[in-house]
Amino acid sequence: MRTVLFLVNGFGVERKESYTIYDPSILPTFDMMMKRHIFNRLKTNVFNINDGYRNMSLELNELYNYYVYNREASLGKIADNENVIKIEKDLSEKKSKLHLFCFIDTSNQVVDNLKVFLKSINAEHNKTIFIHPVLTCRSYEEIPNIEDVLSNITIELGEYAKIGIILGLSKILNSAPITEINFLLRNMISELCEKWTSFKQKLDVEYGMKHEPLSVTPFAVNSGFSIQENDICMIWNYDNVDLTNIIREIKKINYGEGKENKIGFYSLFPIKSEDNQISHLLDFEISEKSLAKNMKKMGFKTLVMTKKKDINGINYYLNGMQMVNNPDITYISSEDIEYNKETIVNIVNTYEQDFIILNYDITDVDSVESLQERLKKIDDVLGALYENTTKKSYSIVVSSLYGMTKTLECKTGEMCNVLYGNVPIILADGFITKKDYLISEGNISDIFKVCYKCLYPKYSEESILDRKNMLYRLFFK
Repeated sequence: MRTVLFLVNGFGVERKESYTIYDPSILPTFDMMMKRHIFNRLKTNVFNINDGYRNMSLELNELYNYYVYNREASLGKIADNENVIKIEKDLSEKKSKLHLFCFIDTSNQVVDNLKVFLKSINAEHNKTIFIHPVLTCRSYEEIPNIEDVLSNITIELGEYAKIGIILGLSKILNSAPITEINFLLRNMISELCEKWTSFKQKLDVEYGMKHEPLSVTPFAVNSGFSIQENDICMIWNYDNVDLTNIIREIKKINYGEGKENKIGFYSLFPIKSEDNQISHLLDFEISEKSLAKNMKKMGFKTLVMTKKKDINGINYYLNGMQMVNNPDITYISSEDIEYNKETIVNIVNTYEQDFIILNYDITDVDSVESLQERLKKIDDVLGALYENTTKKSYSIVVSSLYGMTKTLECKTGEMCNVLYGNVPIILADGFITKKDYLISEGNISDIFKVCYKCLYPKYSEESILDRKNMLYRLFFK
């Protein structure tokens, strides 16, 4: 059965403290479908379309490279890794410090991963190791979860390492001004940086000011973390990031007459740098699961309508973290046609692909009125699709990859908070009906699984789409 996945990215289920946007008069189609068809809520922990497609296509609720690390650790391969052995040897012989620039999100998985590594190189607790957390999250609302991760680092890893400087990712990426990178390095050499007795105190201030974690300016919670000429820097990364500038600037540090800068570099996964000679522990891998692989098994093709700027990122994850031209996946730019009901309906009805994904976004609005206007346009397109496809035995899945937390201006000129937490999932299907089926709670990693079940009834993987048992149907008609 042909299936349309209609994504309204940014739209979620409102929280109690949210300024109310949802209104049946603005979203009549959404309201009707929510009441008439199968509906539930999904959890999401991402805030942009690329990460959303990563989780949805790869069927994960975390970075794929957490999985790669966990597998290697469970096989005992981290302790035996040649670069781990080399780091341990260098630290022992040089009596130098190890600086772990550790990329932190809201997952405690990074704590477990670090523990495996630190046990291997500092089993006797005789080496000086500083963890410099690099905050990667975009939403200030994630700060309480980040604080939990940092607390666990202190508790779980305190016998192996200390926290040194904490900073936002934007301060070390290649896009950061050289002045900011040099400011960070001066702080790390002199230890004359902003100091707080507790990272929680500082991050609570950032939370109150609604600052993005990835933009946090460097601050310290301990002393003794200065970078010396024989130290080792390791980038504890899960993504391929460009750190050419900061690595170059560290190598240029002048420690004075008679002292040679011999700072060494490693990374967890490959990173971009000037000479591309940074040794790494693990390699990136192609995902074992992806939309492309599932579609190949089922014999279907996919059509994706999205904005041009998002095509490369979406294509990368739909193909299992490969940047390839896949003849089974076709893209249409939505710039000029996204609210043209007749054109959208015609595309859905005439293109040969069995699975059609339509991407909409509401996160770039700047006022309540513009948000309501955007949602009304999107709902009009959804209404036209509903009227012109369900009669032809199409399935329509309505959902979102992430919610939204935003302060918007109202008609009165006042500012109000719009808070979308969990995201909705609605399934309208002539055969999979509300009478016989339900969608259990899950994550955005489950969205494609619901679509696969609509496309291919023989799809046998576990899904949050469940057939109701007789007792359920008896009591919850």
